[in-house]
Amino acid sequence: MLKNKINFILLSITIIAVLLLISGCSSLLFGSTGSIKVITNPPGAKIFLDGNDTGKITPYTLKNVSKGNHIIEVTLSDMKCTELAKVEEYQNTDINIEFYPQSILSRIKVLPSNLTITLGAENAVNISSVSAYYNDYSSVNLTLTDCNYSSNSASAKVSNSGTITGISEGEAIITVSYSKWGITKTDTVLIEVSNTPIKDNIIYRALLIGVGDYKNFPPFYPVANTTTDLLSPSYDVDRMRQTLEQCKFGSSDSAFYIINELKDWGAEKNAIFEEIYSTFSGADDNDISYFYFSGHGYLDTGTDISYLCPTDTSLAVDLSTMISVGELESALSTIPGTKVVIIDSCHSGGFIGKSEGENDSANNKLIDFNNNVVNVFSVNQSKGTLTTNQYKVLTSCHYFQTCLGAEDFIYPENSFGLFSIVFCEGCGYNVFSSPYPADDNEDNKVSLQEGYSYIESALELFEQDVQVYPIDSTFTIVEY
Repeated sequence: MLKNKINFILLSITIIAVLLLISGCSSLLFGSTGSIKVITNPPGAKIFLDGNDTGKITPYTLKNVSKGNHIIEVTLSDMKCTELAKVEEYQNTDINIEFYPQSILSRIKVLPSNLTITLGAENAVNISSVSAYYNDYSSVNLTLTDCNYSSNSASAKVSNSGTITGISEGEAIITVSYSKWGITKTDTVLIEVSNTPIKDNIIYRALLIGVGDYKNFPPFYPVANTTTDLLSPSYDVDRMRQTLEQCKFGSSDSAFYIINELKDWGAEKNAIFEEIYSTFSGADDNDISYFYFSGHGYLDTGTDISYLCPTDTSLAVDLSTMISVGELESALSTIPGTKVVIIDSCHSGGFIGKSEGENDSANNKLIDFNNNVVNVFSVNQSKGTLTTNQYKVLTSCHYFQTCLGAEDFIYPENSFGLFSIVFCEGCGYNVFSSPYPADDNEDNKVSLQEGYSYIESALELFEQDVQVYPIDSTFTIVEY
């Protein structure tokens, strides 16, 4: 009996000692520990430790973590990040995770910015495009269903895909919002709903192409006697887009209905032609269509024919991988109405087929289109040739010249084609305060001739001869 009592006492003492060891000094049993403080921006991310859900969200400090290396994984919405945490005895390890990407959403732009529509479901119109702009100067066309829409008036309603229907006469403001990485930006469309049919207004459309990343060319560093990639074209497109987005034409302040773009690897030869047909589909004789290209150009010295170089251009000269004058003309000639063609590439003057200073002659001499018989960019007005396919053209240089630009390898967004940056700045870019530098007569319009004169003067010191057709044209290319 005494022996059993002694055994019971010894067992009790052992149990108590074990409990004391567990509760008071667990490190004696399980080894040294430390802590991990996990912070994320934005907060609220789920914390996983070595693959196990801790049930905690950031910011939070995980305590009593064993000494050694541990994997910390945090998830927020569809974002996930993993870090290695090295825990030291009795020390705290800080893990700071930035979910925001380097490119932060800065604004969105909706086109068109104003619309006049007629009552009735059969007269419903669609928002043509929503573009997102980021702090690194990049931009992207958004899928319309990725945005949210609302109307402030019973005069018009808007669907979740951006279709606007007039309900009653009056005005409405359609608000469009888009969220990315926890940041939301909005833009608006002013709608006027009329009970009478809308007359056939001019519709402005634009296709902007920038090719700097070529699939078959060396990257962004000089290689002797070799054509390389370019940094500036995609940023040239961004500046051109912002310039055109500010336009307000005529008494109704008509904005561009649609501005589409192709950049770098998206601008293959076939894709360019497909986008021409897509962007300008629906155009009529009253409409105005803009085509802009920034990238490499090529001159075939055997034929003196100029070419544009899409991203899939062969490094070894293969003319079939490029876009010739004739091919571009064939595509653009199918578009009714007026075409404004702006090209920033070497040898681009060949797309007009004119020598520097060569103007329309007094006897209306028909100027050869790049030494061919296409004769589209140089219309013989006296014969009324192709009167529904009129061209207004600006090119960055003569057909035998190369073009200048600046490539900034540290801050690529500062790269530019010289012709393009001068054109955009002359048309208000980055300031957009009246009067624009190229608006010589200060009438809130930049004519083709004013644009040409402004760029020609700015590039005179660089021996880069800007070309224009037709000369002395009062046609408005930018209005504000």
